[in-house]
Amino acid sequence: MVSSSSARFVDAALRATGERALSYTNHNLKRVIRKHLLALLDDFPTLSPRSDTFTDDDGTASHLLQAHGFLPLSSSIPHVLVTIWLHRCYPYHAPVVYVFPTNAHLLLPDHPFFGPSGAVASPYLHRWRYPSSNLSHLARNLVNIFGLCHPYHFDMTPPPAADASLASNREAIDRLYARLHRDAKQFQPRIEVEIERFGSAQLALRDRAKTIESGLRDLEGERLSLEKCLEEKAKDANVLSAWLQEHGGKPQSPGEMVALEAVDERERSMVESAAAAGAIDDAVCVLDEALAAGVLDFGPYIKQVRCLAREQFFHKALVRKIQQTSGDFLP
Repeated sequence: MVSSSSARFVDAALRATGERALSYTNHNLKRVIRKHLLALLDDFPTLSPRSDTFTDDDGTASHLLQAHGFLPLSSSIPHVLVTIWLHRCYPYHAPVVYVFPTNAHLLLPDHPFFGPSGAVASPYLHRWRYPSSNLSHLARNLVNIFGLCHPYHFDMTPPPAADASLASNREAIDRLYARLHRDAKQFQPRIEVEIERFGSAQLALRDRAKTIESGLRDLEGERLSLEKCLEEKAKDANVLSAWLQEHGGKPQSPGEMVALEAVDERERSMVESAAAAGAIDDAVCVLDEALAAGVLDFGPYIKQVRCLAREQFFHKALVRKIQQTSGDFLP
């Protein structure tokens, strides 16, 4: 039986008005809340009713009822301290359950049924559906899942495995959920290594893609430049062809081209003398390099330079004389 003090507290809280009024507004749903909460307190006398302010994840504050206390699992293992909040949309919204450490026991990290904040996330809460779901069934489910994976650090002998044929469908799902969580924790380091490896490969592929794109852009620019150059050459060819047609000229084949030759002996002599004078300049440059390198002494050097200068003088004089007689004055 529910204690009279607990029943009076629930009734007074649901009837309260003003600042102490709860956030439940529907009178019919208040009767459902009273029925479910009293049934929970009857099944689990270690829980007691309370009312307090609850803040949702979105920052919304509500004045709600809660059942707080220890859930008894068995005489050989510690009881679990929990708070079961009745959401402002209860019973159509699942309760919010938190598990807390005690002075004697700390919470286990990486637990399959609650997170670092202690918020419980069990298959029963995920599949909450009114009217098939209620607080008493939820509390029994919490006892089952915490019996499978206790939330506290303590030394104990693991219980014998339950016969699968005797387990209910809900208990089988809870056991499977716990095993999947353990398997996921075992595979997580390997998966993280694979993710890091594939991430590095992805970055390398992105860098290669950027390099290829840059090369393609350069090739495209070069192609456009060559096309433009080809167009200009084609225009020049058209202009040249039009000029030849206009002036009556025809391109000559290599066999038709005639090399430029001197017309007479005087011009041939002028060309040969001009070439000899230029060759003497080259010879003097070679002598300068030999003198600078120490291959040739100064005496032979100056002697050769004088001879070459004298010979060059006569060649240049001959060229100038021929130019003067023919009327051509070239520098």
